[in-house]
Amino acid sequence: MRNNRLQDKILRTFVLQGLLIGVAVILGILLTNWLLSNLLVQEAMERETAHYWTLVDKNPSVQLSNSLNLRGYLFPRDEGLFPWQMPESIADGYHEVRADVFNSLYVSSRGGQRMFLFFNRSGVQSLISLYGLVPLAVVLSLLYLVLWFSYLRARRAVSPTIELARIMKTLPEEKGEADLGDLLPASLDTEVAMLVDAIEHYRSRITRFVDRERAFTRDASHELRTPITVIAMSAELLAARGELASEDAKLVGRIQRACHDTQELIDAFLVLSREQDDGLRTESVDVCELVAGELDGVAELAEQKGIAIELERDTSLSLNANKRVLSILVSNLIRNAVNYTDSGKVVVRVGDGQVQVIDSGYGISEEKLASIYKPHVRGTEQSRSGYGVGLAIVKRLCEQNGWRVSLVSEEGAGTTATLTFA
Repeated sequence: MRNNRLQDKILRTFVLQGLLIGVAVILGILLTNWLLSNLLVQEAMERETAHYWTLVDKNPSVQLSNSLNLRGYLFPRDEGLFPWQMPESIADGYHEVRADVFNSLYVSSRGGQRMFLFFNRSGVQSLISLYGLVPLAVVLSLLYLVLWFSYLRARRAVSPTIELARIMKTLPEEKGEADLGDLLPASLDTEVAMLVDAIEHYRSRITRFVDRERAFTRDASHELRTPITVIAMSAELLAARGELASEDAKLVGRIQRACHDTQELIDAFLVLSREQDDGLRTESVDVCELVAGELDGVAELAEQKGIAIELERDTSLSLNANKRVLSILVSNLIRNAVNYTDSGKVVVRVGDGQVQVIDSGYGISEEKLASIYKPHVRGTEQSRSGYGVGLAIVKRLCEQNGWRVSLVSEEGAGTTATLTFA
């Protein structure tokens, strides 16, 4: 994962600044060294030569400089004293040479005479190192110290933001009595305090929204239980009468199935609303036994449609889970398979860590499959059973329990729904 931490970005920025400053200082030192040891020396030797020509004009026998760093010769007068061999074609002007300790030469001609002025540039370079490089190194060190101090100040400036992000990760989903500002130092920067206020305001809005949603789901689900129970009991009493005509009996059966589906939907809503309130009790559940019970619940509907239902047990499977949640998941997948199949069979296969529901129904197009988990999206319009929210509920319950649901379908050939417990 790419590193995008704010502190690391600040550190990289200051390191880059330090490197650029160091490179700039080094280049400045090199340029200064070149200027002093070349242009400045050349100009100084040119002035010295002009000075010696003035002396020679006044006194032709005057002796030129013969010091440790500067030595002069006037040809042809001093030709016998000249200790080095110089090419006769050497031009006037500045030259870099090797003549004992001397490495700079300035040649000047006037009135048939030539002046050779030698200079030891090494001393100048030593002085540049002593009085130039050392102070510059000290200044560079101080500059790096200032940069380090500035980095520490910048890091300290963003530390409340980093602390805020750390606290946000550990905050409970529910907004408690304590505000976020109570968990941070009192001396916050104005910008950080504004950010904290904005987060607190947003948390309050989210909390109120979640509370309203849960209250509505809980209250509506409880209120719907009574009329559904009355309808289911009335339908059961009607079915118990033997004098019902076959058409009436079919209508009563449809009412009973609708009541069952609605009850399943209400139970799913209650599970979703309670999941964050007080948690859900878990127990050891025999998945094969639970699947067999759900298949018994749809056996009558499958028989009426002429569909065969089968249970295949590759291995035994037990889970530590909430039995009601697992029942809602399996029931939704099986009922979807039966509702969207008009012929053939529905096979439920319990394998290693998963449950597969395989049908030979209408299938789902690729376009619908991409959005099948959204509420009120149906795989096909050929069946009007259900409310189009079953798979959305299945998806949400799987996410809350760390499970996975997947669909593989071919239009006109059937669908395979896989519930994986991992």
